[in-house]
Amino acid sequence: MLPPINPKAKRSISIIISISVQNKNIIAIDRDMSSLRHPLFLPFLLIVLLYRCCWTAQAISNTFVFRSCYYDSPVTPGSQVAKNIRRLVPELVSKAALNGHVVTTYGSNKYKVYGSAQCRGDISNADCGKCVAGAVQRLAKECPNLGDVRIWYSYCFVRYSVENFLGKVDTGFGVSDSSKQNVTDPVTFNKTLGGLFTKIESQAVMPGNHRLFGTGQVKLSKSTTLYALVQCTEDLSPANCTACLKFSVAFLPELCGNHTGCYWTCSTCFVRYDLKKFFFPLNTTIIVSS
Repeated sequence: MLPPINPKAKRSISIIISISVQNKNIIAIDRDMSSLRHPLFLPFLLIVLLYRCCWTAQAISNTFVFRSCYYDSPVTPGSQVAKNIRRLVPELVSKAALNGHVVTTYGSNKYKVYGSAQCRGDISNADCGKCVAGAVQRLAKECPNLGDVRIWYSYCFVRYSVENFLGKVDTGFGVSDSSKQNVTDPVTFNKTLGGLFTKIESQAVMPGNHRLFGTGQVKLSKSTTLYALVQCTEDLSPANCTACLKFSVAFLPELCGNHTGCYWTCSTCFVRYDLKKFFFPLNTTIIVSS
């Protein structure tokens, strides 16, 4: 697990795979390159990226984004760890359906396993439960007998592991997607976007905001509105959430250029902006004057 670092320093220890599909630039970034140890990683990545090429067009729907199976963490079938994972997974589903999130463990000592399920802050608990249920089913099929697996949907993120990842910032693996349309005035746009992200980053870590979630919008012109969203997994402290978000927002220019819409998601936080509204209405939305 890697803490936030200077984005420019990461190039020597990262691999970036970029594929343009149907006018979309889709990038998968693995900064510790652990996924590449498996010979099927690159063929699978191509299949996944082609599969999810229409995510932006379905901004409000729940769609599959990516999954990561860490093949250097095998679990012996029938072992105590495997049994504990099987007992942990149903708890992720049931508690997510009640609370919209869950952080939990099962077992003890060297057999202990750790799990987290996090839904986007504007999603109902019922939809959260459905998203997490689908996510763990997919993980069981595509990442069997592994001790560190993660899966991203547009509504939820699920992870379970034999290592204690709870409360730790993890930007070591992430996925980015951006539109190909460029803004007409990059200087003004990026300045406005930076101000909007600063506002909603503060909102996400306000006392009492246990979802570590923030959204906002700002008028760029009479006919154009810029929307943004940030969120951290709820096992993070406010300080660690801030660190993850600041790294992610600082990383966006390298990933997105001057595109009109883009997101970056890693294992502990998510940031996105777009000129199309992609989140449900919330009372906590911040409207910033341009």
